[in-house]
Amino acid sequence: MPLTTVTPRAAIRPLATSGPLARTGAAFFLALAAMSGQTLAPGKAAPAKTVAGKAKVSPKMPWGDPDLQGTWLITADVPLERAPENAGKAFLTDEEVAAANAKKSIDPGRNVRAAEASQDLASAYNAVFFSILRTGKRTSMITDPPDGHVPFLLPRRSDPAATPVSAARQNDNPETIAQNPRCLGAPMPFLPINNTYFTQGKGTVFQIVQSPRAVGIYMEDDHSGGGNRVIPIGNSPHPPANIRFFLGDSRARWEGSTLVVETTNFAEGFMGSDPATYKMTERFTRVDASNLKREITFEDPKTWSRPWTVVIDMGKTDDSKHMIFDSACHEGNVGIIGVLNGARRQEQAAKKQEQAAKQ
Repeated sequence: MPLTTVTPRAAIRPLATSGPLARTGAAFFLALAAMSGQTLAPGKAAPAKTVAGKAKVSPKMPWGDPDLQGTWLITADVPLERAPENAGKAFLTDEEVAAANAKKSIDPGRNVRAAEASQDLASAYNAVFFSILRTGKRTSMITDPPDGHVPFLLPRRSDPAATPVSAARQNDNPETIAQNPRCLGAPMPFLPINNTYFTQGKGTVFQIVQSPRAVGIYMEDDHSGGGNRVIPIGNSPHPPANIRFFLGDSRARWEGSTLVVETTNFAEGFMGSDPATYKMTERFTRVDASNLKREITFEDPKTWSRPWTVVIDMGKTDDSKHMIFDSACHEGNVGIIGVLNGARRQEQAAKKQEQAAKQ
């Protein structure tokens, strides 16, 4: 059967209280309501039971499901894999965390200008755009395998987070340029891999809205623009294997207080995985009123020797504070023009060198 790839829609902006963002957010809510077969009840969720003197725990939606709604963001810097110096250690001590934070407090980071051109260009986004995250206690997001490393079948690439580029000359045309400067939308699995600095970068912030029969997740990803997932809750089947999606096809179910989301039918893999055999299973658990645990298990027998799991701890603030800002990726995007022009200049310079060598 021929392979069908469903291309992503333009990113829908996050929810707001007024203006064009609010209208977009309302449309997103209506999509969920339509899938649920009922009109969402106005007002706030039913209050959770409380224990005298303690904060609310495990709040519920009006229809009884756990309340996962809100804007959730990462609150600590945790690497994907465990560093050699932390081998055999799942958590840092309080003293080690304090020492790492003290070092960060005196690091000027991207505010430093450099004489070397490429290094100076890397500092284009300074501290106005970046805030340094505090060090987390976990030594790696990967909790299984216990060694904190991706269980590759083959020797790993130098950058395990990168997807192999199929084009021999990536910057020949706009269509072959990397996903990031093209604003194609936030890709899955939306991990906070580059989270030394907190912005609205990949995997750092998302917003969840719920209905009885569907859950919506808005993902904001800086240069890539946003991305929406509207996930049906129930036991409906995935589409045929030849139909693939940019964000994959997701189906959700409740297991106790945890929302389990299984995603298959990807148009592209992750860390070199084969889209035909790659599966991702997420588990969202509301730990308490201000904390959410996102656990993700990755499976692909053609790429990894065993399934592997990451844990991402997320927090939230008062829902009255709108914490997601539209990155407006497409507006004023001159990045592609710069990349293409730069590639042509490099080719011209290489040609001149080649001609000079022949003389």
